[in-house]
Amino acid sequence: MMRRLMPRSEMVEIPRPFIGVQDKLQAKKGFVMPAKAGIHLHFWCSAKKNLDSGLRRNDGTESRLLVDEFRIPRLKAEGCSVLLMVLISLVCAAAVHGAQPTKLRFSYSSRSNSIAPFQIALTKGFFAEEGMDVEMIQINPRLGATALLNGDIDFTTTFGTTLRGVIGGFPIKFVAVSVRKSEHFLIVRPEIKELRELVGKKLGVATLFGSDQRAAEEMVRGRGFSPNIMKPVAVGEAPVRAQALRAGVVDAIAVSSPFDLSLQAEGFRALAGPKDVEMALPTSGIAVASRLLQQNPQHVKRAVRALMKAHRFVFDNRKETVAQMIRYLEQKPEVAERSYDILSLSLSRNGEITDQEWDLLTEKKKPVDEVRDFTLLREVQKELKIR
Repeated sequence: MMRRLMPRSEMVEIPRPFIGVQDKLQAKKGFVMPAKAGIHLHFWCSAKKNLDSGLRRNDGTESRLLVDEFRIPRLKAEGCSVLLMVLISLVCAAAVHGAQPTKLRFSYSSRSNSIAPFQIALTKGFFAEEGMDVEMIQINPRLGATALLNGDIDFTTTFGTTLRGVIGGFPIKFVAVSVRKSEHFLIVRPEIKELRELVGKKLGVATLFGSDQRAAEEMVRGRGFSPNIMKPVAVGEAPVRAQALRAGVVDAIAVSSPFDLSLQAEGFRALAGPKDVEMALPTSGIAVASRLLQQNPQHVKRAVRALMKAHRFVFDNRKETVAQMIRYLEQKPEVAERSYDILSLSLSRNGEITDQEWDLLTEKKKPVDEVRDFTLLREVQKELKIR
């Protein structure tokens, strides 16, 4: 589910006397009415300081969570306020009594095969089966952990930069691992033919110390070179990194399928790939604020169960998973087939990695129990008979 924000130029303010529900819900100041589309009311609760989360406002004033919204056609002035109050009462009642599935927000950093299981959980109804109305929101990876702590989102799928935040002290824990091993390929400019030629060259990354940078460094290490031979430059998500490589802004990037194939078709070279990375190097999972894990573990457990159902679907339904990947990333059938093969080798069957693998990822800078909590995951494993 995606939301489009209407430009303020298309809006007109609704007078304050028109609003009569401040006692039941905190009404956002400056309710707005699109000048062409009719009245559009928003109800908000849980006011908080905005930590520059990248969602909605970034002016440092307030960040509030959406409870409900509805639209009605433009009405004649006569009797309008009475009808509005009736509709407002109905909306409030629905929100209070929880008549609808729980609305939850997941963030992801890039449209790639790494979040294919989450897309499948959404489109195949696994989230809905768990009573969840899920919205997937793309957020810059460096902002995902902050948005999580700020309450703007409930879960993040972003792994690398979130893990870095946890090591740095953020009260966040991973409750499941989705893609456990890197799917990245090291793609370089056509004139670069060997890894040794990358010394001092620019490596385009999504964000500093993110999953793609770690993947590039481990691929280089796996081929016998120092992981620090390149200079990382923060560029953005995979399509942006690909364009930066084409423009000559950077000399190398680490991207997953299908971006590696399209670049190779244009003459760029793949000098390393997933086979060169021996260690577990997750690119997606489910991370939550410790506060949510403590206060509402059932929300977390339902999210984990939906993801594990999606994992099982991926392994058991190649044809339909490929069809989903074709639609989601607009891949050609042959590209989606290859993407599936890579994903099936990289996806975690049980949603875990070992404690020893966590220690390698964190370099033992944080005890494993402060980084991950697989208690709910293991309950789900028993319920779904996953080994």
